[in-house]
Amino acid sequence: MNQPWTPSQLADLAAEFHRLGYLILEHALDADETARLNAAVDRHWLNFPDDWISLSDSFCEGTNILPHTSDFDEVIEHSKTLPLLCAILGKNITFEEFAIMLRNPTANLNEIKGWHRDLVREFDRRHEIDAVSIMYYLSDVSPTDHCFSVIPESHNRLIDLNPKDVPMDAGIDCIGPAGTAVIFHARAIHNARLKQNSTQRRTLQAYYSNRLDQRTNEWTQIPARLYEKNDQSLPLHFYSKWNVTNILDGVGKRPEDIDPALPLSAVIKEVQRRAKLRM
Repeated sequence: MNQPWTPSQLADLAAEFHRLGYLILEHALDADETARLNAAVDRHWLNFPDDWISLSDSFCEGTNILPHTSDFDEVIEHSKTLPLLCAILGKNITFEEFAIMLRNPTANLNEIKGWHRDLVREFDRRHEIDAVSIMYYLSDVSPTDHCFSVIPESHNRLIDLNPKDVPMDAGIDCIGPAGTAVIFHARAIHNARLKQNSTQRRTLQAYYSNRLDQRTNEWTQIPARLYEKNDQSLPLHFYSKWNVTNILDGVGKRPEDIDPALPLSAVIKEVQRRAKLRM
């Protein structure tokens, strides 16, 4: 693995992450990478429409992308961000899930799900959440664009803060040009803040956790080209969860009472609906 950071820089950034629960890294992707990944999103939208789910008027998500293309492998293993993720999570880091997210212009600014923590929605289970996400911006996110907002320290010092008690105008807006990466703890309270005059916001999002934990999600299949890799630069257990069926009981798990023949898009919508009721 290439090392774009000194050990001191990694230690400082990891300490800042553990304190705040998030980091904003501008220029994590260069212009060529950003253009290449945008083109890959366009291709996938056209070639695999069944992988895409409309979750609201403005929000579309591409799920289970990896079996159909290797175009996004480079961001999962990115040489600039992976060393930092390893510094945060340690030697047992494993890849969990990946998605493409499009947030389109909308006049309905009230469609957001509200402040929440990822993976598990029940407040009294917040201590079970132990994963880290990275979000890559493929479009500029200016102060007038839809953006990711986060409540600093709500993963740790403010862990007893209930998302229901957070004012809608609270938090830090994570603004940055295309190529920016935002790393955040899944336990940190966050939200999508919608803006009246936004352009389309494009992001790629991946999750990582500890190999000893339950898998966070069963929507992302890890194909053989990844789990059969013999790449000494990657962490030892990086793709070890490709066949794990012990899934955390949360928004990444198919409920047992749902018809197994139901399409994945319908399952995810129902899981999201139930999660919103528990918030």
